[in-house]
Amino acid sequence: MSLLRKDRWQEINTLHLLEGGVNYFSSLIGLIQAAKKEIFLEVYIFSADAQAEQIAKELADAARRGVEVRLIVDWIGSAPLPFEKMLRDAGVHFSYYNKAWFGKLGFSRTHRKIAVIDEAYAVVGGINICDDRLTSQGQALGAPRWDLAIVATGHIVEKVHATFLRQWHRLADDAMHLKNVIKRLLEHEAPWSSKHYLGIRHGNKPSIAFIARDNLHHRRDIERAYLKAIGQAQEEIWLVTPYFIPGRKLRKALIRAADRGVQVNLLIGKNEFAIVDWAVPSLYGQFLSSGISIYEHQKDQLHAKVMVVDRRWVTLGSSNCDPLSFLVNHEANWVIRNHAIIKDIRCKIADRAQESGSLVLMENFQRRSSFLKLLHWSIYNLIRLVMRIAAVGTRDKPLPWDIN
Repeated sequence: MSLLRKDRWQEINTLHLLEGGVNYFSSLIGLIQAAKKEIFLEVYIFSADAQAEQIAKELADAARRGVEVRLIVDWIGSAPLPFEKMLRDAGVHFSYYNKAWFGKLGFSRTHRKIAVIDEAYAVVGGINICDDRLTSQGQALGAPRWDLAIVATGHIVEKVHATFLRQWHRLADDAMHLKNVIKRLLEHEAPWSSKHYLGIRHGNKPSIAFIARDNLHHRRDIERAYLKAIGQAQEEIWLVTPYFIPGRKLRKALIRAADRGVQVNLLIGKNEFAIVDWAVPSLYGQFLSSGISIYEHQKDQLHAKVMVVDRRWVTLGSSNCDPLSFLVNHEANWVIRNHAIIKDIRCKIADRAQESGSLVLMENFQRRSSFLKLLHWSIYNLIRLVMRIAAVGTRDKPLPWDIN
């Protein structure tokens, strides 16, 4: 029986930052090719392009040489997967998450992007298995999509490994068979208590935590980590998200931080989904009035999801700041504090804001007509309402080993 580590924070062994698809896929392929025992991969999008085909072939090759390969992809994000037959024929264990628009798990999707190799390496970030030079419709982008991931080693890998297995067993058709219930109870590591809020304070040692949102015990874990860190910020916040549809708590937390003198900077995605572009400006007035700096990412597609606080705390992963990520989807993030990688990430974000961002000015924002203001407000609240409705019925089915 595995031992439960009650301290959510773990000592850091090694961390490696991956910026963009080129670095991510080069690293992932290297790990797959070096795998000896097992490869676990869970992603929202496993595309049909050449980059995805290369990853599929590497997974198939690994399975043929005796490595246990398990792959979870989201049904909406990836089905039908053209490489499914090749993968299954090679011996890859394959599962779709929630095979319907509104299935037995409601509208819930797995939006996670995690890989675990030989229980020695864990990769967590925002990068899907797709060519980052192409749109979701297969059209060429002007520049590669900007995204981030981190490879970690050490005890923290156990947490990512256990989270993948929980997901895998929950999706299994025979999950409730008595022999499998007994097996999982004997070997399973219980999930973390959601009462552990991963803020900035309480220790100066470099440390790392892994948080995975689900619809059972950990519905608010990622959001709480954001709120706790923002509430403890003293100097600076950089929040990066492609889709910014925050709820009341997050909006108030950011405004309160700015009101107490924290320099709050937002880098927000633009020009991917028109409806989001129309909704987000409804928030600009209250943020700009509080002194929050807003950069709209204009040059290319922004896909990174990250927040850096006081140059000593960062969360990075799959979770956007919107209702889908905070209320509906399964998500996965790293939380890291007091490590040199944080300053590196902060510098990359600041450089990206200057190079690809357009600073929103109050005088330009105030020129909007009353009709446009009403339109932005209406679309924003409509999106929030639709997402809240989508969250109804998304509670995960508890299994006997889901002890909190």
